[in-house]
Amino acid sequence: MVFNPDKRIGIVDGGYQLTDGDYHRIREANHKDDYYLSSESYQRIKNIYFYGKFAYHYSDEKGSLWNGVFEPYRGTPYIIGDSIPGTTYHKENFLLSGGAATKLSGKISVGILAKYFVATGAKQKDPRPKNTVTDFSINPSVVVQFSKSKIGLNIGYRNRQEEISYEKTVTDNANPTFFMFKGMGFFNAETALSKFRIQTENKYFGGLQYETSLFNFGSLTEIKGAYSSEETKDGSSTIIKKNAGDWNTYKIELKEQLIRINCSFIQKITFNGSYFKGEGIGYNQKQVPNDDDITKYVTISKYLFFKRKTFDAKLEYNYLKLRDNNTISWEASLFARVKNNKETYYYVPETFTADYTNIEPGIKLSRNFYANKLHIAPILKISYLFNCSKNLDLSDDEEITQKQNTDLYQHDFDYYTTNRLNASLLVNCGYKMPTSKSIDELTVKVGYQHQQVFDPGKHLGILTAKVGFIF
Repeated sequence: MVFNPDKRIGIVDGGYQLTDGDYHRIREANHKDDYYLSSESYQRIKNIYFYGKFAYHYSDEKGSLWNGVFEPYRGTPYIIGDSIPGTTYHKENFLLSGGAATKLSGKISVGILAKYFVATGAKQKDPRPKNTVTDFSINPSVVVQFSKSKIGLNIGYRNRQEEISYEKTVTDNANPTFFMFKGMGFFNAETALSKFRIQTENKYFGGLQYETSLFNFGSLTEIKGAYSSEETKDGSSTIIKKNAGDWNTYKIELKEQLIRINCSFIQKITFNGSYFKGEGIGYNQKQVPNDDDITKYVTISKYLFFKRKTFDAKLEYNYLKLRDNNTISWEASLFARVKNNKETYYYVPETFTADYTNIEPGIKLSRNFYANKLHIAPILKISYLFNCSKNLDLSDDEEITQKQNTDLYQHDFDYYTTNRLNASLLVNCGYKMPTSKSIDELTVKVGYQHQQVFDPGKHLGILTAKVGFIF
């Protein structure tokens, strides 16, 4: 913010997104209605720069299976769920974000960003999970400016907690069965009147940035690292960890952006690469009665039972043709992404593995049309995901498959390794408000994204509509 001191801008927008189709992961909905409202602004008061944002989402999801958590695909292998189909999952969430920055001197700038996210969710059919999520992060940073370069450093802490309370509203139903998954479809099952689970994550992260000139390009290099430890526990008064465990993750990211600007065009070359490692730690526990005759679970030992490694890299070339110093005539991008993912489940003495490698090349084209106060910009993006290799090693032993939902894991593995076409068309419209003193521009955005699998024939469509104001 301190390097753009004249920017005082506010944005308010709201929209609707409809997702529908049969090409999705098994814990995702085949139909989703999502409504949202968002407001953010940048302000300067003397030598202090402020940023704030508020966002609200309201959604109904239909058709997801084996899921009782708010975000089933955020990475952790510990997913609690049930097999009840034909139900709606209602979700709401709020996001509050605020930041401030200032220059301590001509060379040193400091800033801080804080985010607070709270969400609730509940299925509309027994056995219904009720989810409560709180997520807070704080991220201070410093930038030191030299004559021809800048060095930045940021560190951060994040705490996320989710409470999952399975309840029955219709009391004459039979006791439901809860499935507690631990990776690669393996699970423990329990039949009970209710179930309570809590997941608590602590994450520490930081990054180092360096900006300079390189071969007539402006160069911005960033190295980021993160460590996260998440603990999953079942029960409220009696704590049990033998059906879940800890999820420890490590991630390293490297980002490089080269940019060249002159009076007629802008060129950008961007590289993003990351390495991720996650480990699921299990618990051997035994029951010990205490003085109150309440069963207590004592940990005997810990062990590694699940591991995931992911390498992800993307290279993109972007060319922007300028109409003048303030507007873009057209834009074209070429990009390619490579992803390798490997998972291992240690079912002693057996070991099961799954790995795949995908390549996704693509192109993005945008054209800007100006007519007095009206601005229209259609954006077309097309990519195709190719699966280069895949290997899935599961068991056919009846004794083992009784504790593994192979259909669930096979479904998601096929989703990740099936060749698919991704195409999207987005139209941005802006209209300058000549007579308004408070509103600078009215914006309308309408887009459609289509994912298509040809063998077997499946698809997913996402329709998005937004209306907003810039002031």
